[in-house]
Amino acid sequence: MLAFTPQDINNQISYKSIYPDCSEIHPNLPLQITLYLNLWFSPGWLVVSFINLTLKYDNLTDVYKLISVAIFLVFTISEFAKLYLGYLGNLAGRIPELASCWVISILIELPLVMFLLFDQQTLSHRSEKYANCLMICFLLTEIITGMIALKNLADKHAKVFYLMHLYTQAHKAGLE
Repeated sequence: MLAFTPQDINNQISYKSIYPDCSEIHPNLPLQITLYLNLWFSPGWLVVSFINLTLKYDNLTDVYKLISVAIFLVFTISEFAKLYLGYLGNLAGRIPELASCWVISILIELPLVMFLLFDQQTLSHRSEKYANCLMICFLLTEIITGMIALKNLADKHAKVFYLMHLYTQAHKAGLE
């Protein structure tokens, strides 16, 4: 037969009062909305970019042919990785995945799309310019909301770690 002492019940109540939301995950809604919209826009961007790349490929110099194809391939791979890591990091409350999504956005994708938009020798069509402008808006929104989500998530994890450290120190001091 199990018997609970008043001390066991008191420890459990105090633990729950100190850690009311330790296991709760609070995803960042603006980041999630941006990732969701980007998930639906990315295939359209890829189609527009691929069609424009095939149409202008013969008119590009050899250097710009290589650069354009490399940008298209790197962006396609990084976009799928970024969206996966963003969803996983935001919904599961994981800092490394969310930070990876943020780094991919800021260091890989933003410079590539800005190059496609602002370089005049890539011979961009109007549809490609509109698609790149919209992609830059998505990327800037993801960067800003991702930074806020990372800060909030890191603060929450630090708070939980600090409270657990205090609770274990107090519990050890009470046992000695």
